[in-house]
Amino acid sequence: MNHYFINDNALKTREKDIYFKINETKFHFITNNGVFSKSGLDFGSRLLIETICNVKRDNVLDLGCGYGPIGLTYKYFNPKASVTMIDINERAIELTKKNADINKLSAYILLSDGYSKFNKNTKFEMIISNPPVRVGKKLLYKLLGESYEYLTENGKLIYVIHKNLGAKSSMKFCEGIYKKVTVVNKKSGYFVIQCEK
Repeated sequence: MNHYFINDNALKTREKDIYFKINETKFHFITNNGVFSKSGLDFGSRLLIETICNVKRDNVLDLGCGYGPIGLTYKYFNPKASVTMIDINERAIELTKKNADINKLSAYILLSDGYSKFNKNTKFEMIISNPPVRVGKKLLYKLLGESYEYLTENGKLIYVIHKNLGAKSSMKFCEGIYKKVTVVNKKSGYFVIQCEK
Protein backbone atom coordinates (compact mmCIF):
# COMPACT_ATOMS: atom_id res chain seq x y z
CA MET A 1 0.00 0.00 0.00
CA ASN A 2 1.39 3.41 -1.00
CA HIS A 3 1.34 6.25 1.50
CA TYR A 4 1.65 9.96 0.83
CA PHE A 5 4.43 10.29 3.43
CA ILE A 6 6.70 7.79 1.61
CA ASN A 7 8.60 8.48 -1.63
CA ASP A 8 7.80 5.71 -4.10
CA ASN A 9 9.63 6.19 -7.40
CA ALA A 10 7.76 3.25 -8.95
CA LEU A 11 4.40 4.97 -8.50
CA LYS A 12 2.80 5.88 -11.83
CA THR A 13 2.12 9.52 -12.59
CA ARG A 14 -1.52 10.38 -13.13
CA GLU A 15 -1.99 14.10 -12.73
CA LYS A 16 -5.48 15.42 -12.17
CA ASP A 17 -6.96 18.91 -12.22
CA ILE A 18 -9.15 19.76 -9.25
CA TYR A 19 -11.17 22.88 -8.53
CA PHE A 20 -12.62 24.21 -5.29
CA LYS A 21 -14.01 27.42 -3.85
CA ILE A 22 -13.04 29.17 -0.62
CA ASN A 23 -15.04 32.30 0.28
CA GLU A 24 -16.38 32.48 -3.28
CA THR A 25 -12.86 32.43 -4.73
CA LYS A 26 -12.23 29.59 -7.18
CA PHE A 27 -8.89 27.75 -7.04
CA HIS A 28 -7.34 25.35 -9.55
CA PHE A 29 -4.83 22.74 -8.35
CA ILE A 30 -3.09 19.72 -9.84
CA THR A 31 -2.87 16.49 -7.82
CA ASN A 32 -1.30 13.11 -8.56
CA ASN A 33 -1.00 9.54 -7.33
CA GLY A 34 0.98 9.26 -4.11
CA VAL A 35 -0.26 12.46 -2.44
CA PHE A 36 -2.89 12.95 0.24
CA SER A 37 -6.45 13.59 -0.97
CA LYS A 38 -5.61 13.43 -4.67
CA SER A 39 -9.28 13.42 -5.75
CA GLY A 40 -10.12 16.81 -4.30
CA LEU A 41 -9.88 19.13 -1.32
CA ASP A 42 -10.56 17.05 1.80
CA PHE A 43 -13.02 18.19 4.47
CA GLY A 44 -10.40 18.68 7.19
CA SER A 45 -8.18 20.89 5.04
CA ARG A 46 -11.18 22.96 3.95
CA LEU A 47 -12.24 23.49 7.56
CA LEU A 48 -8.70 24.51 8.52
CA ILE A 49 -8.44 26.94 5.58
CA GLU A 50 -11.80 28.52 6.41
CA THR A 51 -10.71 28.89 10.05
CA ILE A 52 -7.33 30.51 9.39
CA CYS A 53 -7.72 32.46 6.14
CA ASN A 54 -8.54 35.70 7.99
CA VAL A 55 -5.92 35.23 10.74
CA LYS A 56 -3.28 37.80 9.83
CA ARG A 57 0.32 36.72 10.43
CA ASP A 58 3.55 37.87 8.77
CA ASN A 59 5.49 34.60 8.88
CA VAL A 60 3.68 31.27 8.45
CA LEU A 61 4.70 27.63 7.98
CA ASP A 62 2.55 24.95 6.35
CA LEU A 63 3.83 21.72 7.92
CA GLY A 64 3.24 18.68 5.67
CA CYS A 65 1.86 20.80 2.85
CA GLY A 66 0.93 17.98 0.45
CA TYR A 67 0.10 19.46 -2.98
CA GLY A 68 -0.29 22.86 -1.34
CA PRO A 69 -3.97 23.79 -0.77
CA ILE A 70 -3.63 25.07 2.80
CA GLY A 71 -0.53 27.24 2.54
CA LEU A 72 -1.29 28.56 -0.94
CA THR A 73 -4.87 29.56 -0.18
CA TYR A 74 -3.63 31.21 3.02
CA LYS A 75 -1.14 33.17 0.89
CA TYR A 76 -3.94 34.22 -1.47
CA PHE A 77 -5.99 35.71 1.36
CA ASN A 78 -2.88 37.14 3.05
CA PRO A 79 -0.67 38.36 0.18
CA LYS A 80 1.75 40.22 2.47
CA ALA A 81 2.51 37.11 4.54
CA SER A 82 5.74 35.16 4.08
CA VAL A 83 4.62 31.53 3.67
CA THR A 84 6.97 28.54 3.92
CA MET A 85 5.73 25.10 2.90
CA ILE A 86 7.43 21.79 3.69
CA ASP A 87 6.76 18.12 3.03
CA ILE A 88 8.75 14.87 3.06
CA ASN A 89 7.09 13.75 -0.19
CA GLU A 90 9.07 14.77 -3.31
CA ARG A 91 6.03 14.50 -5.59
CA ALA A 92 3.99 16.69 -3.23
CA ILE A 93 6.68 19.37 -3.30
CA GLU A 94 6.80 19.37 -7.11
CA LEU A 95 3.01 19.67 -7.23
CA THR A 96 3.07 22.53 -4.71
CA LYS A 97 5.52 24.41 -6.94
CA LYS A 98 3.25 23.84 -9.96
CA ASN A 99 0.18 24.92 -8.00
CA ALA A 100 1.90 28.08 -6.79
CA ASP A 101 2.61 28.94 -10.45
CA ILE A 102 -0.93 28.10 -11.59
CA ASN A 103 -2.45 30.35 -8.92
CA LYS A 104 0.25 33.05 -9.31
CA LEU A 105 1.28 32.79 -5.67
CA SER A 106 4.75 32.94 -4.13
CA ALA A 107 5.95 30.77 -1.25
CA TYR A 108 9.15 29.15 0.00
CA ILE A 109 8.64 25.47 -0.89
CA LEU A 110 11.09 22.98 0.61
CA LEU A 111 11.54 19.21 0.70
CA SER A 112 12.05 18.49 4.41
CA ASP A 113 11.60 15.59 6.82
CA GLY A 114 9.74 17.46 9.53
CA TYR A 115 11.90 20.36 10.69
CA SER A 116 15.19 18.84 9.50
CA LYS A 117 15.94 21.71 7.07
CA PHE A 118 15.65 24.40 9.76
CA ASN A 119 17.91 25.46 12.60
CA LYS A 120 16.56 26.49 16.00
CA ASN A 121 16.86 30.18 15.06
CA THR A 122 14.10 29.73 12.48
CA LYS A 123 10.84 30.97 13.97
CA PHE A 124 7.29 31.30 12.66
CA GLU A 125 4.38 33.29 14.06
CA MET A 126 1.97 30.55 13.02
CA ILE A 127 2.36 26.93 11.97
CA ILE A 128 -0.61 25.40 10.18
CA SER A 129 -1.08 21.71 9.44
CA ASN A 130 -3.37 18.90 8.44
CA PRO A 131 -0.88 16.44 9.95
CA PRO A 132 -0.30 12.91 8.62
CA VAL A 133 -2.12 10.97 11.34
CA ARG A 134 -1.50 7.68 9.50
CA VAL A 135 2.21 7.85 10.39
CA GLY A 136 1.23 6.77 13.90
CA LYS A 137 0.99 8.50 17.24
CA LYS A 138 4.73 8.55 17.97
CA LEU A 139 5.69 10.46 14.82
CA LEU A 140 2.57 12.64 14.92
CA TYR A 141 3.35 13.75 18.48
CA LYS A 142 6.97 14.37 17.50
CA LEU A 143 5.81 16.82 14.82
CA LEU A 144 3.33 18.54 17.15
CA GLY A 145 5.86 18.76 19.97
CA GLU A 146 8.78 19.97 17.85
CA SER A 147 6.61 22.77 16.46
CA TYR A 148 6.96 24.55 19.81
CA GLU A 149 10.68 25.18 19.16
CA TYR A 150 9.96 26.87 15.84
CA LEU A 151 7.30 29.29 17.06
CA THR A 152 7.91 32.87 18.10
CA GLU A 153 6.87 33.88 21.62
CA ASN A 154 3.04 33.81 21.66
CA GLY A 155 3.13 32.00 18.30
CA LYS A 156 0.43 29.48 17.42
CA LEU A 157 0.29 25.96 16.05
CA ILE A 158 -3.10 25.38 14.42
CA TYR A 159 -3.89 21.90 13.13
CA VAL A 160 -6.92 19.86 12.10
CA ILE A 161 -7.62 16.28 13.17
CA HIS A 162 -10.70 14.05 13.32
CA LYS A 163 -12.05 13.05 16.72
CA ASN A 164 -11.86 9.36 15.76
CA LEU A 165 -8.20 9.73 14.78
CA GLY A 166 -6.99 11.09 18.09
CA ALA A 167 -8.11 14.71 18.37
CA LYS A 168 -8.63 14.63 22.14
CA SER A 169 -5.51 12.61 22.93
CA SER A 170 -3.42 14.95 20.76
CA MET A 171 -4.83 17.91 22.68
CA LYS A 172 -3.87 16.27 25.96
CA PHE A 173 -0.34 15.74 24.65
CA CYS A 174 -0.07 19.36 23.52
CA GLU A 175 -1.36 20.62 26.87
CA GLY A 176 1.85 19.27 28.37
CA ILE A 177 3.90 21.53 26.09
CA TYR A 178 1.93 24.65 25.19
CA LYS A 179 0.53 27.23 27.59
CA LYS A 180 -2.98 27.13 26.09
CA VAL A 181 -4.70 24.55 23.89
CA THR A 182 -8.21 25.20 22.56
CA VAL A 183 -10.64 23.96 19.92
CA VAL A 184 -11.23 26.99 17.69
CA ASN A 185 -13.57 25.28 15.22
CA LYS A 186 -15.23 21.91 14.75
CA LYS A 187 -17.53 20.34 12.21
CA SER A 188 -18.54 16.81 11.18
CA GLY A 189 -16.11 15.26 13.67
CA TYR A 190 -13.13 17.40 12.66
CA PHE A 191 -11.48 19.59 15.30
CA VAL A 192 -9.33 22.63 14.50
CA ILE A 193 -6.98 22.84 17.48
CA GLN A 194 -4.95 25.90 18.41
CA CYS A 195 -1.85 25.61 20.61
CA GLU A 196 -0.35 28.85 21.93
CA LYS A 197 3.28 29.10 22.96
